Amino acid sequence: MIDCDNNSTTFFGNDCNSTFLYAGLGNSTYNETPIDTGPEYLDPSYYSINYRIVGTVFQGIVFIVGVLGNIMVVIVVWQTRSMHTPTNCYLVSLSIADFMVLIASVPNEILAYFLLGDEWVWGRWGCAIFIFLQYLGINASSLSITAFTVERYIAICHPMKAQFICTVQRAKKIIYGVWIFACIYCSPWLFLTKTQPIYYKGYENMETCTFALSRNLYVGYFLADLVLFYILPLILSCVLYSLIARILFSNEIPKTPGKKNGTAANLNSGDSKKTSSSMNARVQEKS
Repeated sequence: MIDCDNNSTTFFGNDCNSTFLYAGLGNSTYNETPIDTGPEYLDPSYYSINYRIVGTVFQGIVFIVGVLGNIMVVIVVWQTRSMHTPTNCYLVSLSIADFMVLIASVPNEILAYFLLGDEWVWGRWGCAIFIFLQYLGINASSLSITAFTVERYIAICHPMKAQFICTVQRAKKIIYGVWIFACIYCSPWLFLTKTQPIYYKGYENMETCTFALSRNLYVGYFLADLVLFYILPLILSCVLYSLIARILFSNEIPKTPGKKNGTAANLNSGDSKKTSSSMNARVQEKS
């Protein structure tokens, strides 16, 4: 036992008034609690003028062309009855998904060029909705492309079955299923984001849009995104397009319809001509 009255010392010095160096706490005295120094203030930072101009111009062009192009696809297909085909149904779904991604991401990116650091101006629900729409559009786009690829494979490689399988009604049901699945899958993003205060020197009442949980907890979700909406659709598309290419470049189907039956068609046309000429001769004899 250490006798503090006799000012006894040990290897560590005076144990009655000893200090310890705690990791991350600095040189604190024994039984001393850390002092709350308040929020950390960051130095204000903006993008350079050249970066703002270049980014705004290029992303503005992408936004305008993409929005107008996708709207035109939907309007043209909707108003032209002859274009109500299964293929165009998938193209409309793809256009809507691309339009959603453009609306949810590009304006915010352009606005970020003129804001301070990571400042977010749309509030808590704006953070959740914009992130949700981005993932919804991306995932629905991937599924629409996959469904379109399967439809093309059936139409080219199995044309007889395509007459019963590749119908407009079936395509609409598949598209509804794609969007419902994508909405359910992406719905957790409505709760996996949050806004929190961010502090810059000389500025107050700012917030940023960030993850609601620790980033380590999102690894499984991101991995599922990678597998379901990138790896599997990519593998399936590669396989189906390879089969389509094999069919198109092989001799299993004629490159021009009716080519193999051209000789028979010519013979039939020749027989019909002979029959008609003989009938005319008989009529003339009778007359």
